[in-house]
Amino acid sequence: MKNKNDFKEERFDSFLNKTIILSSKKYYRNEITKETNELKIIDDENNFEYMDNYLMNEDEIYNLKDVDNFIEFFDNPMLVRALKSLSNIEMTVIFLLFEKQLTSKEASKILKICSDSVTRIKRRALNKIKKYFKGDVS
Repeated sequence: MKNKNDFKEERFDSFLNKTIILSSKKYYRNEITKETNELKIIDDENNFEYMDNYLMNEDEIYNLKDVDNFIEFFDNPMLVRALKSLSNIEMTVIFLLFEKQLTSKEASKILKICSDSVTRIKRRALNKIKKYFKGDVS
């Protein structure tokens, strides 16, 4: 016959196992959703319609035409060509971070992707611009 403490330990172990399993499932479900959203936005080079839906902030609405037009203000034609070589998402991230001076966290909320993705996209875009200036255009 089991004593009372063994029964309590068994119930607690069962509770703990269920809690861990359910928390893990919830975490991985959220991660998969986040990755799916990132893949949609990053992999689609023609994502103007998709991006238009997400470039809305409570304070200000960012239009993709604003993103496209902001490069026309630069005097350096080589910089303009380098910026035009970026993908839509890279251009949007550069626009939000440098033109609108938002943080990665604020840009990630607008784009509905995680801030790590914003940082990766920014780094990729800046590397492309550096390569363009070095003459390593592919």
